[in-house]
Amino acid sequence: MEQTKLNRLNDLFEKAVADKANIIERRELKVLYQEYIDDGREISLPMQESTYYQHATA
Repeated sequence: MEQTKLNRLNDLFEKAVADKANIIERRELKVLYQEYIDDGREISLPMQESTYYQHATA
């Protein structure tokens, strides 16, 4: 993710936490945050079934 988008993500996040972001900024924040999460992921590859549920055994 480019540095300018990271800076915008940070600014919007701070506004949202301070409850000063309008609806358009909140939507932009949601889009940028999803892009941040997806950055570097192989979205087209399905998850292996074994990673869906990992239960601890005692």
